[in-house]
Amino acid sequence: MAGFYLRTRNLLVLFLWILAGAAVGQELEPAKGRALPQDTTGRRQTNQQQTHGQLSPFEQPVKHAADLEVDGLIVDETLTKVGRDFYEVFHRQWEAPPAASNYTILIKELPARGNSSIVSLSVNEEKLFEQAMQPRYDVIEETATYLAAAVYEYLLSNQLNEQLEAEGKRAREVF
Repeated sequence: MAGFYLRTRNLLVLFLWILAGAAVGQELEPAKGRALPQDTTGRRQTNQQQTHGQLSPFEQPVKHAADLEVDGLIVDETLTKVGRDFYEVFHRQWEAPPAASNYTILIKELPARGNSSIVSLSVNEEKLFEQAMQPRYDVIEETATYLAAAVYEYLLSNQLNEQLEAEGKRAREVF
């Protein structure tokens, strides 16, 4: 009896396989009078008149290698709830300056004595802030909001200094 079911199942699988092959074969044969779909990938044809200075429409947004990098990363290297709360509040409050580019913000935390921790904030590997944080949410929120504004101002002044250096001038020092 088991042999009968096995043979019947094998015949059914063979029959379905033949039907599927016939259906696939019918789809591949074009109907008379119906055009085949054309390749729409839009391959770029080389033009001998195009010089090295001219860029194709696909290459125009990328002008130099710095444009290929990811800008504005906020890296979270926190360990405890205090550090994670600080990171979340900072991330919620953070808004990048309009023309700022090529920067990375690193929020790092080290455990400290008791239930406090040391939180540090760096922009492009330059440490701007390091302080022991208490596990009070109102203090964490106030500090993170203040630092979001401070980093915004730092990036604006850094951008201004870069522009002045590009023009060959020196920035005025603020005391």
